[in-house]
Formats: sequence, structure tokens, C-alpha cells
Amino acid sequence: MVDGSGSLDNKTLSHDTIGDLGGLVDALLEVTQDLCAIVDANYRYIWANKAYRDWHDLKREGMRGLSVPEVLGADYFRAVVQPRMDRCLTGVTQRYEAEREYRRLGPRKLLIRYYPINVPGRLEKCIGAVIADVTETREIESELLRQADLLDMAATVTRFGGFLVDLENRQIQWSNVVAEMHGMPHGYAPPISEALSFYAPECRERIRTVFNECVEKGTPYDEELQIIDARGQPLQVREVGEPVFDEKGRITQVQGAFQDISGQRKKEAELRRLSHIVEQAPAAIAITNLEGHIEYVNPAFEQFSGYSMGELLGKTPALIQSGDTSATIYRELWDTIRSGRIWKGELKNRRKDGTPYWESEVISPLKNELGRITHYVAIKQDITALKEAEQQLSRMAFEDRLTGLQSRLGFNWQLQHHMETHGWQSSAAVAVINIIGLRNINDAYGYEIGDQLLAEFSRRLQEESEEPDLAGRLGGDEFTLLLLPESSEALEAELRRLVDSLLAPFELDGIVIEIGVRLGYTRLGERARPVEDLLRESERALFRHGSEAIQPWVAYSDRLREEDEQRIALTRELRQAIAENQFELHFQPKVDLATGTLIACEALIRWNHPTRGLVSPGVFIPIAEQSQLIAPIGEWVLRRACQHLREWRDAGLQPVRVAVNVSVVQFQMGDFAGQVRAVLEECGVAPQELALEVTESVFEQESNVLLAQMCELRDMGVWLSLDDFGTGYSSLLYLQRYPFDEIKIDQGFVFHMLDAPFNRNIIEAVMMLARALNAEVIAEGIESDEVVQALLAIGCRSGQGYFYSMPLEAEDFCWLLEQRSLLPLGRH
Repeated sequence: MVDGSGSLDNKTLSHDTIGDLGGLVDALLEVTQDLCAIVDANYRYIWANKAYRDWHDLKREGMRGLSVPEVLGADYFRAVVQPRMDRCLTGVTQRYEAEREYRRLGPRKLLIRYYPINVPGRLEKCIGAVIADVTETREIESELLRQADLLDMAATVTRFGGFLVDLENRQIQWSNVVAEMHGMPHGYAPPISEALSFYAPECRERIRTVFNECVEKGTPYDEELQIIDARGQPLQVREVGEPVFDEKGRITQVQGAFQDISGQRKKEAELRRLSHIVEQAPAAIAITNLEGHIEYVNPAFEQFSGYSMGELLGKTPALIQSGDTSATIYRELWDTIRSGRIWKGELKNRRKDGTPYWESEVISPLKNELGRITHYVAIKQDITALKEAEQQLSRMAFEDRLTGLQSRLGFNWQLQHHMETHGWQSSAAVAVINIIGLRNINDAYGYEIGDQLLAEFSRRLQEESEEPDLAGRLGGDEFTLLLLPESSEALEAELRRLVDSLLAPFELDGIVIEIGVRLGYTRLGERARPVEDLLRESERALFRHGSEAIQPWVAYSDRLREEDEQRIALTRELRQAIAENQFELHFQPKVDLATGTLIACEALIRWNHPTRGLVSPGVFIPIAEQSQLIAPIGEWVLRRACQHLREWRDAGLQPVRVAVNVSVVQFQMGDFAGQVRAVLEECGVAPQELALEVTESVFEQESNVLLAQMCELRDMGVWLSLDDFGTGYSSLLYLQRYPFDEIKIDQGFVFHMLDAPFNRNIIEAVMMLARALNAEVIAEGIESDEVVQALLAIGCRSGQGYFYSMPLEAEDFCWLLEQRSLLPLGRH
């Protein structure tokens, strides 16, 4: 349904209709001339439309993961963009104008809007940017304001010169004037290739194309181009060329002329210039008398309104008014322009066929030589597509398209509104609910059934909510709800009733599906907090659910709050550690169990905290994974390990292969294999000297892309090791498909192999499996000679552990490389 304001009533739309509208709007955003993009809270691009990519010379496949400072420039980002994006992330829409220089387009004036939006699958707010090019509009404004000055200008100098191109010897004869234009001496005759270099880079392809067509097809050309003279000064020229035929009809020469039109462009009479601008301008322009009767409209005005000039002359702009603009705005408009000032604003008008459209308007008074206002000039730009995009972005920000529930931002807004209306309700609670195994349901029944499940789940959630607008979808399989029990004691019963309702079987297209749910919640209590804090507390409780919950729900507690505060502090210090290079690598030897010979090593990161001392990876790696810092840390470890390899080789030592642990996040970032290749080349290290240890958890995200990256690494010559085997997600299918050179037996099996026959049997099974896969085996966690002998007895030849050596600082490991002593030291 469409209400009287022309907006869509969401409650009457089906989910399919909403999806169709979303697809249409997505298509509209892709073809619109306005620049649209979505940026996450870390200022990295999630998506950008074609216009945005074209303006910034970006490719679609290279967009994801790029940061805004990388595209716009760090200084400009910090000074202009970041403060506004930060305010947008707090939920406040931003609007401003700026001027930017673009390589192909030159300086452009931009109208920029930032909108806070929620992107499915992301917990943090994101930014929707809509950027309109208002250069032409602003230039017309400027021209109108400068008209008095322009009337005094006249063209006083016109410079012409000739040229002749001999196609046989590829030489050009320039007249003296043409030579002067290029900043060269009289009589200068350059070859064609040198003459081409004088053209501005953006003009070279065009002159090459038209010149070749003239040579090959005899097509004359007449082009306006820019050259850069020998002094580096730009010059606007008009170049005309035509073919010269010999007596046999062959094209042997090209002759033509240059005209320096730089001065001409600056000194053209204002009337001619204004007429050209107005007639050709994409913006609609109208001139009225003091009573508002129309005396002139340009073609763009006719196109926008649907009325011809004959139908408009003598009428007032009321002919196209929609009736949706308040009288107050029109009174303000007339008061402004009658006082001699410029009015700017947005008006909703109506075309001749009755369709409404939005215009951004600038209305200026025209004054005669005595300073008296004689006419008004209105410059209009159709912003209908921009308005529709704004409405769609607003819908994306506040409503989940699939389920119709509130988005995260919408839920926050509704919850804030509820509290402002009803006050702080200490017995209430905010719950976050997660559907267990939604991915498995999608894999088993298809995404259409999965979407139906989400829609039906949302319907039940709304039924359980006392206010439908206080239920939301945070993204993916996470939902939220405000619970309003009569008292704190009644909350437990409310939770039980909610869970029972959500766990009831779903019947979808004749298929009965049973689900599980996890729930985390926080009581409002007596201490008032921002609504976003309430959501974070519930999400934190949900995060802890799997490890400690007996019931389907977990409550947020003071202990969790203390952990959150510690985690936030550690995250902040971890970011500082990356910036200040506070990390170092230790190296644990890997040895031949039969001889004690050093054969390889594993690089292990340590955080040398300025006040805490050495911090164990077990403390900060989980924090790094939660805070999206694992990728830059992983890249640092890779590069530093390769730098050590280079340093040892430069010192005349014979290095051993160094193993680096790799996170699944590094594979997910994109071209990880390309990153490894670049680091190896940068450090001058052979791929065979590097090993990458990948844990079984990588197979949670198993995909063809992951397989392709690992195969590329293997083909490159990098050694691939499957770490902590037996503790995660491996299957024989994965082991067969993925090109591992080595299987690393988890220390949990090795440590207890002497007193637990099961562990010994597992190790023997891994040995048999490795032989079938043509892979080597290494045991970790060796702490006694008895374990060494037991491993040798079952055929395991390589290992590492504290029996041989603890992880060594780089200097100590360098000494070990120098001595080539057998390990453990003192036993050989």
C-alpha cells in the first residue's frame, strides 16, 4: 500500500515483495550516477556501486577489505572524513559538501551523505554513503554570481598554427606558433612519438585514436585537447587534422592546425557562455519575473517536468507543485529571494503525467547595473533516485528485509524510545537468541526452507513480545527481544515460556524441522546503561553459553563485566603493540628423534609488553581473534620469520625450515597465497625454507577457495603441515583433498602415550594414515626419553618438545644454528 505521503506501508508487503524491491533497488544503486558505498566500523569497504568504483579507478574484485584512507588518502580521511564517519557510527546521519580532485574528471564538487546502517552478519554498525556530483550546479551558480565581471571580458587574442606530419619518415613540421605553444624553439620538428608525449595523459588515447583513423581511413578530426608544454604548463588547444593524398590516392601526410583556446575560453562573452551553459546544462533552469511568471526554461526543465516551453511561459511554478510541500517553506523561499539572498532547498514537484519527483533547487535573484532585482533564476537537479536510495538505506538501517523485524539499529531506536516513554524498568531484561545449527538446516533443506524457518521463527518471537517492535534480528541466526516480566522473580518463567515456544517443531512445506536455541540475557536492574550496552551484555552472555550453560540460557554477570573490561583493555594494548612493534619470535627446535639432529623449528610469537613483560600467546591470541587483529599479527609473524631466515643466511649459517602458524582468518582475507609470495620475494627467502602450520579448525570454513589457496602454496614450494591433528574437524576426505606434506600429532596424545594404550593406538593409526597419504609425521609435546623411544618404536622419526628444548629467543637459536649441536644438549 502507498500512503498519502507516497511512502510504502511495510506491514502489507509480503517477504517476497520486499525481496523483489530489494533486488530492484540493488540494481538501481548499481546503475545510478550517484556514488554509493557501504563501509564497516573499521573504515573498510564492504560494497560500492559501479559509479563509485569508476570514479576511484577501482575494480569490483579488489574492493572488499580496502580501507577508506587507502582510497581517499590518509590526510584527507583524518581531516574531513573520519570525524563525520565516527558521528555517523553513533547513529547520526551526516551531510556535507566537499571538493575533490579526480585524475580523469579533475576537481569535482560533491554533496555527501552518511547513513548509519546495519549489514546482515555484522554486529557493529556500518556506514551507507551516498555521494552526488553537484559540480555543474555549483558552476552555474558561480557563473550567475560572476556575470557582472564576465560582461567586462572579451576575447583579445587568438593564436593559430599549422603542422604537417610526414607518414614515411614519421616526422612532424611545426609552424613557429605551434612550436611556441609547446614551449620549443622555432623550427623544431619532433618525431610523432615525442609529439604525443606533450599531450596530457588523459588525452593521449583520444588523439592516438583519431589520428590513426585519419591515417587509415581518411577521417578528418576536430578535437579539443590539453597539452603540457616544455615548462610543465597546461594549455587548452583545438586541433584539426585531415589526410593528404598523393597522386595515387594514398594517404602520405596529415596536415592540420592548432589553436590556443586557453585565453578564448576565459574571455568569451558572458551572454554566449551563459546561453551555452544554460542550454546544455543537465540541470533544469527557469527564469521568472518578479511576480514569478515564467519567461524562460531550458530543455532540461522541459524534460524533467514533461511540459513544453510553450505550456510553461507566462505560468508560475505552481503548475508543477505536488501539494506535498508546506506553505511555510514557500514563504521562507519568497522572503529569502525578495531580500536579495539565494535560497537553497529540496522540493517535491509533480510532472505533467502526474508522477512525483524530487528536485534540489537553488533560486537566485538577478540584478541590473543599478543593483535592482529584475528576475529570479531557479536551477534544479532531479534527486528522485537519490531520495529513493536514501529511503532504501533507511529501510536497510532500521528493518530486516527477510523477516520484517527490527534491525540492530532499529531495535536500539525502538528500545530507546520505549525507555523514554515508560522509564527504566528494572525488572525487564534484554535477551539475545541464537538458532543452533542453522547452517546445517540450510545445507540439508536448502536456503529457501532456511529463510522460511527464519520468517516463522521471527513470527513466534513477535508473538512472545508484548510490543512487536521490540523484537529484532541482529543478523544471520541471532535475534533479540525485550522481556517485560511483572517482577524479577517472574523472569525465569518468562524465559521458559519463550524457549518452549521457540523450540516447538516447525512445519515448512510438509517438512517438520526441530531446532535448538541458545539464549543470553541481561537484567536491566537498578543501574541505567545505554541500550547498546544492554545488547552487548546479552551477546556476551550468549557467547559464554556453550562453555558453561546447563539451561538453554545464560545471564550476564559482574564476572563477565570484569572480563569484558579486561578484554577491552587488552585489545587496546594489543593495537598499540602492533603499532609499536612490541612482538618478538621465539623458536622451538624440531629434531630427528633417532639422532637428535636439528632439522627444523617452529616460530612462536611472544608479546614483550612494556609493563607486563612477556605475555603468553594463550592470553592474547584469543583476544586478537575476537577483535579482528589476528590477520595483521599473522602477517607480522610471517614477515619477521622470513627476515630471520634471511639474516641467518646472510650471517653464513645454514638455516633450517621455519614453521609459522596460520589462522583461518588469514585465508578468509583473500589472496593469502599472493601475500606469502610477496613476503618471500621481499625477504629473499626460498619457498622451501618456509612451512605453514594450519590447525584442523580451518576445515570449519572448508571451500573450493580454501583448497585453491592451499594448492597454490604447495605448488609454490611452501611446506604445509596439519597442526594439532586429532583434536578438531578433519575427515579422511579433507586429508585426501588437501595437499599436506606433514601431519603433526597433538601433544595431548603424545604426552599420555605411555600410560594410555588408546593414545598409543591413535598415534599408530596416524602413522598408517600418513603413509597412505605420502605425508610425514611429527610429534609435539615430547617431555621424556621414554616417549622418544616409544615413538621410534612405532616409526615416528621427528618431534619437538621441552625434552629437547624450550622455545628459544632468536639470539639463542642463532647460536644453536652455529654449533649444530645434537639435542638435547648435554646428552650427546
